[in-house]
Amino acid sequence: MQGEFPILETSRLILRLINLSDAVSIQKNLSDAQTVMYSNTNQPPTREEVEKIIKIWQKRFEEQKGIRWGITKRGNDKVIGSCGYKNLTQDNTKAEIGYEILVNYRRQGLMSEALNAVIRFAFKTMQLSYIKATVNPDNLPSINLLKKIGFIEETILENNQRDHTQSTNLKLFSLPPFTMTSFYDVIRNFKVF
Repeated sequence: MQGEFPILETSRLILRLINLSDAVSIQKNLSDAQTVMYSNTNQPPTREEVEKIIKIWQKRFEEQKGIRWGITKRGNDKVIGSCGYKNLTQDNTKAEIGYEILVNYRRQGLMSEALNAVIRFAFKTMQLSYIKATVNPDNLPSINLLKKIGFIEETILENNQRDHTQSTNLKLFSLPPFTMTSFYDVIRNFKVF
């Protein structure tokens, strides 16, 4: 994962580096009522907070602790969502995936398409052997998406701190190491391009 930021392409999307110039789009996305409800905060972020988040994402990449792509539709450079990895282990074999997309672009298969690309990148280029995701138990669209792309529900993580004021439970999902056969079965479900 060293070097230049990797640009990923699918049939409908380009996944690219998120810049400070994308702050308005990222703020709109992170301020969506559903996104706030299922996130680890109680309120939408301010513009300054979004700029800090973008800088954190950039620093994680520079320090090889994670990577976050801006999701754009081909032919339009406006960021409509983001996805990527954080909590990359020191041995670079495990990471946590996260994602969100603007409400107008949900239920169109765009996030499945984006996650397909970043999961292929994780196993092929980053050489990850394990990807986890944590999800609010009430976030059924996200749970269904993870199951659709092959994640397995492992357990409930109880009493996770939310915005330093309240606790919530989270469901832990994982995409375990693949044999070549099971990898191709999952990829087939992604409808590879």
